Amino acid sequence: THHLSSAFIIAIYLHYRPRSKEKGDRNFKIAHSPNAQPRTMCGPTITRAPPKKKHSLLLTTESFGPAATGTSAQKKKNDDEHDALIDPLHLSPSIPSTLFTLAVVVGVLIVFEQSLRHVFETYQHVHPLLSESERNRHVLARHIGVDTMACLAVAVVGIRNAHILDEIRAHTFGRANAMSPSTYKRRMYTYHPAAQQTLLLFLAYQIKNTYDSWVWNDGIVFIFHHLFSGATAWGAMYPGGCHMFAIFFMGISEVSTCILCMLANFDDEFGVVGLGDAFPKTKLVMGVVFAVTFIVCRCVLWPICTYHFLKDTKLVLECDSELAQRRKGWIKLFRYSSVSLSVLQVIWLGEIIMTLKRELDKMSS
Repeated sequence: THHLSSAFIIAIYLHYRPRSKEKGDRNFKIAHSPNAQPRTMCGPTITRAPPKKKHSLLLTTESFGPAATGTSAQKKKNDDEHDALIDPLHLSPSIPSTLFTLAVVVGVLIVFEQSLRHVFETYQHVHPLLSESERNRHVLARHIGVDTMACLAVAVVGIRNAHILDEIRAHTFGRANAMSPSTYKRRMYTYHPAAQQTLLLFLAYQIKNTYDSWVWNDGIVFIFHHLFSGATAWGAMYPGGCHMFAIFFMGISEVSTCILCMLANFDDEFGVVGLGDAFPKTKLVMGVVFAVTFIVCRCVLWPICTYHFLKDTKLVLECDSELAQRRKGWIKLFRYSSVSLSVLQVIWLGEIIMTLKRELDKMSS
């Protein structure tokens, strides 16, 4: 009887004893955290009060905050993928810092444009197309100093951080366990400073582009496109999400747009009238380069990324976690944008093929 009583007391003690923090009982810490959220169908989500952020000009990728992949809460520690996720909103720069930097970037684009206007004004004697019309000089300054430079900036940041898309590349080349549905939260909510930087540069360009489209009377369709694109970029920054996909959609894919902005100078409607006739071979070469980059970026890579994006965002919409609930409106906007642009890629491809055929016919005749 004495032995049974002792065993009973020991069993009670082992069951109710305090858990040691040093032994790292993770489930105990999550369950007893003052900020813990109840476990949902999507796994647990730990939220915390947003940290106080310093206001500063965001000049480098590092200034956009720490990479979430380097924090312990974002790393895979067990097999069921029920790790807590840090809200991207807690890692991103302060909104005042972002607004201030946006104003500076827009200002830099204006400086580029005005500087090129001055250059073309000074050297207008080089070619009659520069001297015969002030509009020609201003069109070139806009397409080169604003459009091309902005697209080049986001493309360079995207390409330099293409490793963020390694999981998509691995799945494309046959690695079966890549892009698993069980890891969608990591893909959708992981904060990437480089993506935040890309989105900010992209948004700054859309702000300037909206103003230019209004001044140059490009049409209401272009204005709505720029506003819609800018809103999408802002939603990806605040409250934040989809950063892995932003590296491609707002970064790498703009390589073809960068070439298109230069090619637009040769268009009689949106560019300099007569420039294509003055430099036909240059126009043809740039047209071919654009067609190649468009096919690679928009017809090959775009559908692959869109497929995975729509799969992951569908899982977000089916989830009832706090992270998902806070972003569902934005996610629906992102999905609509993705599908709409994917349809446009097909239309644009047809137009590119027809345009190239016309130009080749001109060269042969």
